[in-house]
Amino acid sequence: MQTPATMIEPPAPQPARLSGLEAIRRFINRPIVAVLAVGLIAGILRFANLGAPPTRVFDEIYYSKSACIYLGYSNARCDTTSSDERFWRRDKNDTGAWVHPPLGKWAIALGELAFGTDAFGWRVSSAAFGTATVIVLALIVQLLFGSPLWTFTGGLLLATENLSFVQSRVSMLDVFVAFWIALGFLFLLLDRRWIERRSPTPSELIREGPEISGGAGPPEPAAFPVRLPSPLVRPWRVASGIALGAAVATKWSGITGIIGAVALSAMWEVTRRKRAGVSRPVWRAIQWESFPIAVFFLAVPAVVYIASYLGWFVHFGLHFGDWLRLQGAMANYHEHLQSIDPKTHKPIHPYLAQAWKWILLWRPILYYARYGDDVRRVIYANGNPAIFWGSLVAIPYVAYEWWLRRDWIAGFIVVTIAALYIPWFLVTRPEFFFYATPIVPFLVLACVYALRNLSEAHIAGSRSRPWLPLAAGFVVVSVGLFLWFWPVLTAHPLSGYAYSLRAWFPSWT
Repeated sequence: MQTPATMIEPPAPQPARLSGLEAIRRFINRPIVAVLAVGLIAGILRFANLGAPPTRVFDEIYYSKSACIYLGYSNARCDTTSSDERFWRRDKNDTGAWVHPPLGKWAIALGELAFGTDAFGWRVSSAAFGTATVIVLALIVQLLFGSPLWTFTGGLLLATENLSFVQSRVSMLDVFVAFWIALGFLFLLLDRRWIERRSPTPSELIREGPEISGGAGPPEPAAFPVRLPSPLVRPWRVASGIALGAAVATKWSGITGIIGAVALSAMWEVTRRKRAGVSRPVWRAIQWESFPIAVFFLAVPAVVYIASYLGWFVHFGLHFGDWLRLQGAMANYHEHLQSIDPKTHKPIHPYLAQAWKWILLWRPILYYARYGDDVRRVIYANGNPAIFWGSLVAIPYVAYEWWLRRDWIAGFIVVTIAALYIPWFLVTRPEFFFYATPIVPFLVLACVYALRNLSEAHIAGSRSRPWLPLAAGFVVVSVGLFLWFWPVLTAHPLSGYAYSLRAWFPSWT
């Protein structure tokens, strides 16, 4: 007979306590930690000593003053001292930057409203949006790869990419375009996930098939009617259209983002119907999706664009005809702007760079220069060689993976880069390297895709990953190059010799 003591059940085993290192590893290996970490890195780099140099650099002479004018400040406070500047203020309530839409200038104005009309005030919005772009890219990487490690890697590469860094520290428009386009594609990916979760999977269709087709096995494409959900209003698609509209309302080059979103949406909808066995999937996609795509990627951006001129309508009145004439004047300006001066037959600017030169880093652009007593202070808008030149390998590799494995992630990267980049080859107006700013996050994405596959490649019959050190080395080199070029990105004083070590090619001077 059991005694009371022997009837007592043994205590349940307690879970083993995690070691300190393991607890730290698990805490770090979380998406939110990776995203916040790269956001912190990007923010520290972009906001540190943001007010230096204290004078306007390059096109800040336009946009910082436009923002000040939008706020209604005086000519003295806005430093609109020349007769041309005062003419444009009276005629357009702007500077010569009236040839671009107003949303980016309003973003700059918010910084000036909050922090004053000094260098920090007119640059703080760029720094905030540049930091936010890094966070958005990290979220895109997490959505695509589901790995905090690669989320951190992608964010780190963009946080330390030279061109994105410089554009985040000057009062110009391209960093805002980059943010809105990246955000638009993040929302587009969320829309894809949203609709995929509401669509039947192939296994669900196969289970239903025999019941509908008399038990004849897996259904043929037209063996039974398949109706996929095709709601008119998809919340993430609406958000994507708004974000891409904001890109266009900042600079017309944001239209390239809309081109990419329309192409991807159409491709994904056709694929969704093919996978479900819908007969005539291309026609069905056109039938069900053409109207909502037109509404949310054409009509919604148009509404956002017009709304960005609210300040103009308040100032000049609700004269829609005058507004249309303004749009025509803007188009006429860009159409007739020539790279070669017809009088002198020389380039209108020493730092022109056609689109094909961007990825080669053929001609960076000098924003600021002060020389004296063998000391140079310069700000060069140049790209990180690891990212740009690495993309020359990464993009063809990603395209090959898309063709070989029909990997939709690879397709997303290729289509996005193509939509953002290829239209620039058709543009006849003068082009500069900093126009590539919105493309850079997706060049980083291509590099991350290639690095991930490289790091995970195995030798046949072995668990070793021989290419992992090469992938890690690329990241180290990329960050190292950013640190090496940091003085010429921030106007840090350099001797002539130290500067020459960073001017690798004659076109970099």
